Amino acid sequence: MEKTFSKSNKFKLLFLALYFVILTVERIISLVICFAGDMSRLDGLDYYMMALTILAIFGSYIFAIVRLSGKSKAPLDGESVFGNLSIAAGILLLGGMVHTEGSIPPLQFASYGMILVSMAIHTVQNVKHEKNADKKWLSFAYTVAYSMAIPVVYHTSIELSYLFIPIEIIVSLGMITLFTNMLRRFYLGNGESSFSMLPFMIALFGDFAVLMLRWQEEVNTFVLIFICVTTVLWFAGNILSIKRK
Repeated sequence: MEKTFSKSNKFKLLFLALYFVILTVERIISLVICFAGDMSRLDGLDYYMMALTILAIFGSYIFAIVRLSGKSKAPLDGESVFGNLSIAAGILLLGGMVHTEGSIPPLQFASYGMILVSMAIHTVQNVKHEKNADKKWLSFAYTVAYSMAIPVVYHTSIELSYLFIPIEIIVSLGMITLFTNMLRRFYLGNGESSFSMLPFMIALFGDFAVLMLRWQEEVNTFVLIFICVTTVLWFAGNILSIKRK
């Protein structure tokens, strides 16, 4: 481990690693419960979620191993670790945002919390080095809110389930992909978001479709709150960016 790998970076890496450990354990427990139960009562959505979870677990670790193996001479605080681990984290998140049987929400939230702590440490580092605390903490909050606004794929009994489920899956996959790119840029950059319009608009209209289609059955208060917070932070971020030009 190189001397340039500071104490802060060690903690940043530790919490990012804890995300992988906790979420992987939770996902494996859920899969064991699924396979140990009555498989005959599972439907196509169940099999999709189980398959995605398995692929996400294997995919994330294979990606990390392939991209990081043989690069021990590279600085551990560089792209060789945090950039690639951000992508691996996003791949694993694909399997974390589906509500399989036996899901353990407290463990899932604990794993996501580990990423947030790691991101917070990265923000503190950049504030110390470059100042501009307002833009950096606003970027941190926006990225966190965006991740929380990603809808989890659930079963539904609404009449338009044939329409809702595909939309729900597409919105979830799309937002995870965009968040993964945001997370990678966050770690590789100076902790500031560009507050781009396209990712925000996809989240806004995607969440709106998911919320409205299932509104009569159940209001997803969590997603509703965080897409509203994301919207406020997006406008705040762009206003701040304009003022600095």
